[in-house]
Amino acid sequence: MNILVSPLTGGSFYFRSDSTLIRALTDFYKPDYVESISAVPVICFRSERSGKSVLEQFARRYLGPFSCGIILKAVLRGDSVKEADRIFVQNALDYSTVIPYDLIPLDRLPDSISASRPFVIKINGLERCRIEQHPGIQELSRRFADISRYCSVRTGDMLAFELAPEVPVGREEHLTATFGTGGSISIIVR
Repeated sequence: MNILVSPLTGGSFYFRSDSTLIRALTDFYKPDYVESISAVPVICFRSERSGKSVLEQFARRYLGPFSCGIILKAVLRGDSVKEADRIFVQNALDYSTVIPYDLIPLDRLPDSISASRPFVIKINGLERCRIEQHPGIQELSRRFADISRYCSVRTGDMLAFELAPEVPVGREEHLTATFGTGGSISIIVR
């Protein structure tokens, strides 16, 4: 299984290894070679079929059940990692892609994030990010088509779309993310 991530700016993508995926996490232990951690809110879909070079108008057929989650991004200490390995290490931290167990059927996407049911990230109880709408199926389809142009997407792959800029999380800070009627994430960075 691959985790393919479409950055907020779109137009490109990056991979995260499957060892980064975790469904529930209470403590994230920052490795000694990591200078700082940020949380990025994402909406993540399980791919329903395999394909390559999927046209935007057909991309919806590939998007399956979804959930909101977070990606923990790392800034590495200056010389702690070889320059050639830096991007891989930043995207391969164990347990740094948090997607809750319960995936939501695709037909519930239109009302999944709204003003009355926002996706909210808090640090130590203070709101740092509020998302009141997802990009929409057209934009998600365009971003999916951008990814499939360059690599094959297989059934069961996870497709994550960044929704907002990074939110810095310090050591011993409590990160919470809530969305919809019951989805929640609660992590302390150690």
